[in-house]
Amino acid sequence: MSQRLEDELEELQLTQYYDAFVDQGFDSWETLLDITESDLDALGVKLGHRRKLQRRIANYRGVAQDVSLVSPTRTPGEDSSRTDSTTKQEAPSNFNLDSRGAVPGVLAKRKYRRHPKIREDLKGKNLSFTEIAKHVGENWQGLTAAEREPFETQAQLAKGKYNQDLAEYKKTDEYKRYMVYLQDFKAKHGGNQTQGVSYFFPASDMHRS
Repeated sequence: MSQRLEDELEELQLTQYYDAFVDQGFDSWETLLDITESDLDALGVKLGHRRKLQRRIANYRGVAQDVSLVSPTRTPGEDSSRTDSTTKQEAPSNFNLDSRGAVPGVLAKRKYRRHPKIREDLKGKNLSFTEIAKHVGENWQGLTAAEREPFETQAQLAKGKYNQDLAEYKKTDEYKRYMVYLQDFKAKHGGNQTQGVSYFFPASDMHRS
C-alpha cells in the first residue's frame, strides 16, 4: 500500500478512513486524487473531513486556497437521471463502517466503470470535427450524474486555476503594455478590421509600428 497515502491522511488527521479507502480501491494517493463526492458520501466520510481532503487534493493540483471548491448546483432532472444501480451503490453519510472500515453490504460491488477513450472508439473512422463532437456529446449524455462528477470536478479545478493565473497575469507590466497596444490597434484598424482576424499578437510584436 502507498506510504504517501498513509502520510497524507495522518497529516490531515483522517487516518480513520484509511482502511475504508483501501478496501474500495483507493489504495494510493494517486488513486485518491480521483475520489468523488459520491464516493466520500458512500464511504461515510463526514462533511468537514471531506472538505479537508478535497482542499488538500485541490492544492496538490495547483488550485489556490481562496478558490471555492463548491460543486456546481445540479438541477432536479440531473439528480433523477441516476440509474437504480448507481443509487444502490451509494449510501447515506451516516452509515457506520464495519470492522474493515467499509460500509456494510453497500460498497462490496462498487467498481469504477471504465469507458473506452474516444480515439479508440473512433479508430479507423474518418470523421469530421462536427461528427466527433456529436459522438462525444452522445456519450456524455449517456453518463449518469455520478459518472460525470469526476470530469466536472476536474473542469472546475482547471477553471479555477485558469482564473487565478489570469488574475496574476493582469497585474504584470506585460499585460499593461499589451492593453495599450490593443487599444491603439483598435483605434487604427477597428473600423476596417477584416472578419476573423484576431487582436491577439505575440508580445514580441507589440512595439512594432
